[in-house]
Amino acid sequence: MNLKNLAAVKSGDVGIIGHLTWYSVSELLISRDELRAKLSAVGLEGFMPALIRLPDAFRRATNTKYRHILNAGVYENYLFREVASDAKSVQRNIIRETVDQKGRRLDYDGSAAVLILDKQSENVNISATCPVAERLARDAVTKFDIYKTNYGAQTIRTVLSAILKSMAPTPVRPSGGVYFVPAKYQDQLAAMVAFAKSLERGEGQMVPMIDTSDMRSMVTQKLLDHLRQTLRACEEGAERELTKSQMKELLENAKSVANDFTQYREIVTGDLAEMEQLVSTLREKIGEALVNMAV
Repeated sequence: MNLKNLAAVKSGDVGIIGHLTWYSVSELLISRDELRAKLSAVGLEGFMPALIRLPDAFRRATNTKYRHILNAGVYENYLFREVASDAKSVQRNIIRETVDQKGRRLDYDGSAAVLILDKQSENVNISATCPVAERLARDAVTKFDIYKTNYGAQTIRTVLSAILKSMAPTPVRPSGGVYFVPAKYQDQLAAMVAFAKSLERGEGQMVPMIDTSDMRSMVTQKLLDHLRQTLRACEEGAERELTKSQMKELLENAKSVANDFTQYREIVTGDLAEMEQLVSTLREKIGEALVNMAV
């Protein structure tokens, strides 16, 4: 979609059918209290994410890779791997692979360092057999102390995505990133954009679209594309035999798309027969998939 061909309004004296919106969040850290304050300030506290779980913060802190060059053709790869997890602790080991390209040899140390999180005390115990692994382990503990009380950019993107999904959005670019939101959600969309802009490394925009036949035709076409793509995803998901969790996520998205169609009846132009048929077929596919998952 060529955004330069779209019309926008500068004042509220003309009708609009909705808004184009997009947002971005670069890497950041934000405490739970600060995040709650920012969401509350714009009336979106209901989208607060869940409390940060210690094991999640620990895994996030130990999710890195490192390569240490020894000499020409010989290097070490350091990787974190989970060894055990139960109600009391989580163990993550640093694996050291020594690659000798000239000698065509690979040496492997499965416990170059061992990190054990005690869930009750929130402490991490470290043991290491080499300096590099020990440094990586201590760096991970430093990160863990930060991550257990601060959310990262990925969580904020998930929050923004949840807010957007509650406003019957329709993607207007094949690659995603830009969405049309019906005018009835104007206040909530403004709140979402304000929240994104309030973040240290966040951005959000909303561009009103004039109520013209061209704009309605554009929305109609994009909604058709969205319905077709969602139906295709459901059909392909069944063929690929996705896991239950993957299928559940796909079906929840499809159900949301089908339900959102009612928000567009007064916007779209032309014969609605194809759209209504797509929505009907989509609901049938969702029902069939739910039955198959229950078997």
